[in-house]
Formats: sequence, C-alpha cells, structure tokens
Amino acid sequence: MISGAVERLAARLRLRDASWEEVAARLMAIDPGLVRLHLALRVTLAAALVLCCLLLANHAIMSLSPAAFAAGLLFAIQGVVSIRDPSAHQRLRTRLLSGMAGLATIALFSLLVSQPRVVDGLFLVVAFTAVFVRRWGPRWTAVGMFSFMASFAGAYFRPQLTELPGIALAIAVTGTAAYLVREIVVRDRPLADLRSALAGVDHRVGRVAALIGEGGRSGWSDRRRRRVRAAHQGVRDAMGVVEAMLPDEPQRGEAAPGETPLAIELFDLNLALESVLAEALAHDIAGEAARRHLADSLRRLARLRRRLRRAAAALTEADLASGLGPAMPARPGTAGPFWRDDATRLALQVTLACALAMAGGMWLSADRWFWAVLTAFLVFTNAQSRGDTAVRALGRAGGTAAGIVAGMGMATLLHGQFVPSLVLCALCTFLAFFFLQASYGTMTFFLTVTLSLVYGLLGNFTPDLLILRLEETVIGTASGTLVSFLVFPQRTSAATGKAVSAFLKDLDRLMQAIEERLDGNGSDWRLYAISRALDRRHAAILAASRPLGRSWASGARRRSVRIGRLRFAVISHWAHRLAAACIRPVDDVPALRRELARCRRSIAAVAGPDFFQRMATPAHFAAAGAPDGSAEDELDPVLAARAVNHTLAQLLPEAPADPGASLGASQGSA
Repeated sequence: MISGAVERLAARLRLRDASWEEVAARLMAIDPGLVRLHLALRVTLAAALVLCCLLLANHAIMSLSPAAFAAGLLFAIQGVVSIRDPSAHQRLRTRLLSGMAGLATIALFSLLVSQPRVVDGLFLVVAFTAVFVRRWGPRWTAVGMFSFMASFAGAYFRPQLTELPGIALAIAVTGTAAYLVREIVVRDRPLADLRSALAGVDHRVGRVAALIGEGGRSGWSDRRRRRVRAAHQGVRDAMGVVEAMLPDEPQRGEAAPGETPLAIELFDLNLALESVLAEALAHDIAGEAARRHLADSLRRLARLRRRLRRAAAALTEADLASGLGPAMPARPGTAGPFWRDDATRLALQVTLACALAMAGGMWLSADRWFWAVLTAFLVFTNAQSRGDTAVRALGRAGGTAAGIVAGMGMATLLHGQFVPSLVLCALCTFLAFFFLQASYGTMTFFLTVTLSLVYGLLGNFTPDLLILRLEETVIGTASGTLVSFLVFPQRTSAATGKAVSAFLKDLDRLMQAIEERLDGNGSDWRLYAISRALDRRHAAILAASRPLGRSWASGARRRSVRIGRLRFAVISHWAHRLAAACIRPVDDVPALRRELARCRRSIAAVAGPDFFQRMATPAHFAAAGAPDGSAEDELDPVLAARAVNHTLAQLLPEAPADPGASLGASQGSA
C-alpha cells in the first residue's frame, strides 16, 4: 500500500523526466510553501536524532529506562507539533517551560506509583488542566500537551524515583535535538516560503481554469465535475496556507500601504475563481452569450493571477515583519454559567470523556487502557463543536482499523529484518505528519503502521495486541463522541453563529474606521489591520461550518451551507474593496456616509444563526458599465459599500426570497 502511494505521488510529480526545478514547482503545487514537508521532516529528523542520542547516552553515560526513551520520543514529536511561537526566542522559552512541566509531571507520578487509584485520578486532573490552560494562548497549549503526554508516559511505564535522572537527561537531549532541527536544520525562511506558497496557489488556480476551459469545450461529465471540485478544494487549502504565513499587521514605515495589499489580491483571486467555477457549473456554458461571458471571467481571472505574481515578486523581508509584538490573549470573562465559558466547558468534556474511556479501557484490559484515554483526549483537539468531534472520532477509528490491517501484513513480511523495518518506520512517521494537516484519518493510519513495526522490532508483535488497540480506540472515540453530544453539547450551528457574530462585529469596526478616516481621524494602517482581522473571521466561519456540509447531510442542507459561505465570501470581497478604495481620496463623501450608515444598520439587524437556511442564491453584482468587473470600477467606494449592504440584506430575517440584483446596468460575477 505504501509503495503504491509513493508510486502514485511520483507519477503525480512526473519525477522521471522532470528537472529539479520542475520537480520543486510540482511539489510546491501539492504542498504550497512546503509547510507539510517541513513539518514531516522536522518530526522525523527530531525523532531519529533523539533516538540516536539516547542510544549513545545509554551506552556511554548511564542506563536509561523504557520510560526515558518513551518520554524522549513523545517530547520530540510534541516539540515540533505543539510549539508554534512566532520567533525562535519565544519557541526556546516555551520549550524550556514545557520540558520542566513534563519532568515535574513524571516526577509526581513516580512519587505516587504505589497508589494506582490516586494515579488514575491524577491522570484526569492533568487532562483537565491541559485543556483548561489553552485559554492563555499557544504557549500554554504546548505546556498542556507536554504535561498530558508526560502523564501518559508516567502512568503507563510507572517509573521509579531512581529513574528520574535518566528521564531528565532524555528530556534535555530531546529539547536540544528538537531545537537544533527546528532552528538550524529545517528552519523557517519566511520570504522564500511565502513566495513558494504563492506559486503553489497560482499553479492550482491555473489547473482549475484549465479544467473549466476543458469542460467548456468538451462538456461537463460527472467525472470532470468531480475533478474540478477537487482541484478547487486544493486552491482553498493553498489559500489557507498562505493566509497563515501573512503577518497580522505589517511593519509600519513612512510610506503608506499600497492600494491593494497582498492579502486583498489573494482574496480577490479566490473570489473570482469561486465566481468562475459557480458560473461554469451552474449554466453548463450553454449558449454563445454564456460562453462569451465565461471567457471574459476567465480573462479577468488571468489578470488577477498576473497581479498576484507581481505582488509576490515585489515582496521583501520587511513586508513580513510584524509591526507589533506578539499579542497577549485576552483572558475570558467569568460572568455567567461556567458551561458557557468555552475553555471550562471543553476541559470538563475532555475530563469526563477520559474518565469514561478509562473505565471502558480498564474493563477491556488492565494494562492497555491508556490507548482509550489518549484517543478520547485527542478527538477533542482543535474541535469546535460536536460535529467536529464526531468527524475526528470517525477519522481516528477508521485510520486505526486500516492501519492495523496494513501493519499486520508489513510486520509479518518484515519479521526479523531490522534495517528495512527501521527505514519503513521512518518513512511512515514522515508520511503521518506530512498528512497531519490534510487528513487526520490518514495520519492515524500511518502512525498505526509505525506502531505495528515498532512492536515487531521489539519482539512484542501479535495480531491480538493490534486488535486490542483497535478495541481501545473504539472505546475512546465512542466516549469522546458520547460526551460531546450529551454533556454541555456545542452544536455546530451554535459554533458557526459565534463565528458569524465575530465576523459581523469586525465588519462594523471596519465601517466605523472608514467613517473616522472620512473625519480625518483614522489611518490607512488601521483599515488594513481590520481587513486582515476580517479575513481571519471569515476563515473561522469556514472552519466552524465545515461539519454542516459533510456527506451525511442532505443535498439541500449542503447547498444552503455553500450559499451561506458564498454570501460571507462576497461580503469579505467588497469589504476589502471598500477599505482599499477609502485609502484614496473619496469623491462623493456624503453618498459614502449614507451607504456606510445603511451597512451598519443592516449589520445590527442580522440576528440568529439561520442565515445558512436562506436558500436564495446570492444575486450577481457588478459595476454599471463594466461587464468584466475591472479593478478600477471595483475601487468606487460607494459601489463597494452598496454591494456589502446588498449582500447583508440577504441575511436579514425579513429578506425576500429572491433579493433583487438591480444595482448595476450589467450583470457579472461578484
């Protein structure tokens, strides 16, 4: 299976006849910015370096226990995956703090090793604390994950106090190795990585445009529709990678920001592609007029691609430097019932799920119940709602089941072959973390295969052991899903409603900032900063509403979710154009003030999370006299504000079933 996957990847890259430059370009098209490649390399190299150093220390310095090796390898992975501070200095501080927290947790478990029931209770306390401290930002999220993994190692291996010096040595070696890999061997190159990511976006957009052109010439079969939608999803993924690389607020200088910052160029390209794709699939390009209009839209898409390339070529290191220090996360308020506080609610859910998984896992096996608890804990990681939790639970269970089948075959074929098994372990570890951001189930599959091979290397491999792992995983996923649906449930629609409310709040902030600038009190940088915040709010809506559009939902439900997402994309687009237009001198200030007031009234009137149930398709909107929606006409601030209000009106409870689109003399893509 793995060899087949590698062959398919090589075929996709066309490695045989391609130059290194072509291979690099195709790899960046698959992995924009090489983010996934860097993560997988860091994890694999850190784990390999830690293992070699621990083996050397075991031979030359002191005998290390299995708990020391386990803590070292677990912390090596967590040191790459969990520590996400923006600067090397901040990452070093987080690494030191996380290592001390992990060592203290293991030491506490060692002190209580003779009291198993107390250890079980302490395990749950650590699980609660590890989730609760996430409210204070990425650093404490990493510390919490280190502490939980340390409690896992402490409860599983039950180290004695005499083993603590070896564990401390292993943690020190791990921190040093992870730091070297992260900061020296596979370090960040912000400008080069961002340009690579933008090249990947451009390549994927070109692929979608080519498929649309092919469909226009040859007709739209079901297979071609699936291919173009899959290619479009690839564009979305690439856009998300680039968004994560952009600074929240660029370095302030003496010069004013450009009229179309990179974030706006990127968003315009994304929305133009959305419009072209919707137009092509909705009308099947029937009729000469529709074909001409689609050709115009494709030409506009090509112009936006050229603009993005020019913006990428003009980037400098100073453009990527943050003008502000790292923002300290605001502490959430404690007013109201505790279950309405997200951090407390999630911590209680995780703790209860771990307790249920512990009970079920102990009933199944007194020695291997930790797998069930680990699964129950991890299915809540990065989950925003019960729908998210269910998706992750299904992915983990499915990936474990498939990985066990593959692992049994590989461990049997490679029995007694040390070097091939070790190489395959490294390859599976690399592939697991390469797919971490793309598919949780795929990551679980490769990790399960790795575990099977490790058991084979240690001489502990038996099919019964892997079946027990699957059973424990099912108990953990069932516990997590049950708790997420029954205990303080967070409905996906409610999570989406919170994301939309935050989006509308920032949209209102943008309107207020524009009004202040018209009064002479605002700044271009504030408009840009709020526009970037609006991008993040829009991304949060897409993430929160993702379970609503899953395959188990009805066709009408998926369509309503798609239309709702498109509405917010249109609002974001015209809000960007409005902010960019207001950087210039405004010709008709009174008209713009009237439109801004209308927009703010519409924002205040939007209520309830039922906007995804409004089935009317958003009406097309274009500038009068500009059938191709040129950038010059889009920079009319009155037109942009009117377009925002036009789309907001579709979200109002009293909105008509089919809002009019008589805002321009000609029809075109939004």
